[in-house]
Amino acid sequence: MARFTVHGRTQDECQQALDDLRRLLDVSVTLPPTDRLGGSWIARAEHKTAPDSRVRGFAAR
Repeated sequence: MARFTVHGRTQDECQQALDDLRRLLDVSVTLPPTDRLGGSWIARAEHKTAPDSRVRGFAAR
């Protein structure tokens, strides 16, 4: 299972990042955009299987 977190300065920015992630990786939203977890906007999603080897990007821990 792969889990993703997106951040934004505003709710709209966070929602746009989440929409992009959903469109590109077919993920399910586990936390809609919220600012209750520390001041900035955050959203979370997960993909039941790991992305295939064609997906490129930075890994964060």
